[in-house]
Amino acid sequence: MKFNFKHIALALLGGATLFSCDLDEKFYSSVTPDTFITCPENTYAILCRPFTHWKWYLGAERWYLQELTTDEMVCPTRGNDFYNNGEYIRLQEHTWTGDDRHVKNVWDGTMSAIARTLEAKEDLSGVNYNAIGLSDEIKKDHINQLNAILGWYYMRGLDYFGGLPIFRSNNDAPCARSTDKETFEFCEDLFKNAIPSILPKSSLGEAQDGYIKKATAAMMLAELYFNAEAYGGGDRYADCAAICEDLIRGEYGPYAIDNTWYGPHCFDNDKSTEAVWYVPSQNSKMEFNWYYRYFYSHQADKYFNCPFPASRYNGFILSPSREKEGGPVMDYKLGKSYEKYNDADLRKKPYVYHGNKEYEGMFCVGLQKNPYTGEVAIGQKDMAGKPVVLVDYVNITGNSSTMMDGSEVSGVRLVKMPIPNIDDKDLLWNPDYPCMRFTEVYYMLAECKWRAGDKKGAAQLINEVRKRNFANGNDPDPVTEANLDVYRMADEWQIEFLGEGRRRTDLIRLGLYTSESWWAHKPTDDTKKRFPLPSEAMAGNPLLKQNPGY
Repeated sequence: MKFNFKHIALALLGGATLFSCDLDEKFYSSVTPDTFITCPENTYAILCRPFTHWKWYLGAERWYLQELTTDEMVCPTRGNDFYNNGEYIRLQEHTWTGDDRHVKNVWDGTMSAIARTLEAKEDLSGVNYNAIGLSDEIKKDHINQLNAILGWYYMRGLDYFGGLPIFRSNNDAPCARSTDKETFEFCEDLFKNAIPSILPKSSLGEAQDGYIKKATAAMMLAELYFNAEAYGGGDRYADCAAICEDLIRGEYGPYAIDNTWYGPHCFDNDKSTEAVWYVPSQNSKMEFNWYYRYFYSHQADKYFNCPFPASRYNGFILSPSREKEGGPVMDYKLGKSYEKYNDADLRKKPYVYHGNKEYEGMFCVGLQKNPYTGEVAIGQKDMAGKPVVLVDYVNITGNSSTMMDGSEVSGVRLVKMPIPNIDDKDLLWNPDYPCMRFTEVYYMLAECKWRAGDKKGAAQLINEVRKRNFANGNDPDPVTEANLDVYRMADEWQIEFLGEGRRRTDLIRLGLYTSESWWAHKPTDDTKKRFPLPSEAMAGNPLLKQNPGY
C-alpha cells in the first residue's frame, strides 16, 4: 500500500528537484537527461510516469469494457439515471460503436500510456547512473521495468483492439497497425528480454510497492501465453504452464497463496503473500477510489457508518440472479454472480466492519442497516423515504426485467476492498488495488492442466485456493474431475476474481463471450471479441484500418 509517495509527487510535478539534490545553480547550453537528472530521486520521478498512468488506467473505462460487457456486472437504467444515450445498454448487448466514449477513452488511454513509457525509457537511457550514486544494476532494473510495462500496455491494447501500431520511440512517424501476431511477438520479446534484469522480491510478505518485480514480468509473459490463441500467437498453454510452475517453485521470488480470502484485499494487503503487482493507495495521499461512487446506494454512508467524501452514483451491480421477487434463479449457464457463491462461502455474507481493521462478508445485500448504529439507508429516488433493501433482481414493478427497468434498490453490490467506519476513517482507501495476485498463477496453471486433460491436477490447484473461503476449510462443493467442465472453469474464475477487471478476457479465452446468453444479453458474432477503433483515431491517422464487423 505504501508506494514511495515522494517519487509520485516528483512525477506529478514533472520531476521537480526536491530532497537531497545539489541545489547549486548551474547553467547549461541545453537541457538533457544527463544534465537535468542530478540525484537518485530524479530517476524515480521519470520512472514513475507510466506507473501513475497505470493507476488511472486500471479504473473507469478500461474496467467498464472488461466487466460491464460481460455476465459479471451490469449498469441498468434507473429512471433518468444511467441511460446516457444507451451507452451502458450497448456495452451489455455488444452493440457499441467507434463513437462511444468508453471505447474512445480506452484507445486514447492505451496509446498515451505507450507514449509516456517510451518517453521515460528514452530519458533514463541517457542518464549516467554511476554519476548520481546508482549502480548499473539499478539502471538495468529501471529500463527493464519500463520495457515490461510497455509490453503490458501493448498486451492490454491487443486484448481490446487487436494489432496496434508499434512504436519504438516517441520520434517515430505515424504508422499502420501491425498484425495481431506481430503485436503478440513484440510483447513477447519485451517481456522475455526484461525478465533477467528486473530485480526480484527479497522476502515473503515484503510490502508490494507498485513497482515491477521479476515475478511481475514473468506473470505478464504467462498471461500473454495464456491468452495467445485470442492474441494471434497460437496455442501456448504449455509455455504458460511452465512459467506458472516456476513461479510456484519460487524461481522468480517468494510468493504464496494467502491463508485467508480477505488477505489479498484488506487494509494491509500490500503485505499479503500473494500481492504481485498492486496499485498503491493510501488515505489522503494517493487514493485509488474511483469505483466507490458507482457501486453504492446514495445513503451508503449510513450503512457503512463512514463519511464518504463525495456522493454515490448508485450504478454498477452484480448481474442479477433472478428476474423478479420470489422467482427462481435464472437457468443461464453464465451470469447470476451472487448465486454463484455457495451459501457456506464466507464471502457471501453481508459486509460488516467490526473495527480495528476486522470485517466480514463481501456484499451489500438486503436491508441496508448498520448493525452497530442501527442507522438505515433511505431511498432518494424511486424509493424515496423508504428503507433501502438491495435485491438480486432488476425488475421492481413486476412487469419486465430489462436494462431499462432498474430501481435504486436493484442489484447486489460488491465490497471487494473494505470500507472502515467513522472511528477508523483514516483507513479509508488504504487497501491497494490488485492488478496481479498470485492466485492467478494457480488458476492459470489449473486451466492449462484442464486443457491438457489433467482434470485431477486442475481440481487440486483450484481447491487449494477454494478451501480458504469456508469455515475450517470445509468446502461443500469442491472442484472434481467429474464436475470440471468449461462452465465450472468459468464459474471459478468469476467467483475468485469478481470485479477485478478481467472477466471479458476470461470469457473470450474460454470461448463463451460471444456464444452464450445471460441476463439482458444474447449471443453475438465473433467480431465483438474486439472493440472498434474510435472514429477520431481513424480520422487522425489514415493509415489505420478498422476491425472487421465495424
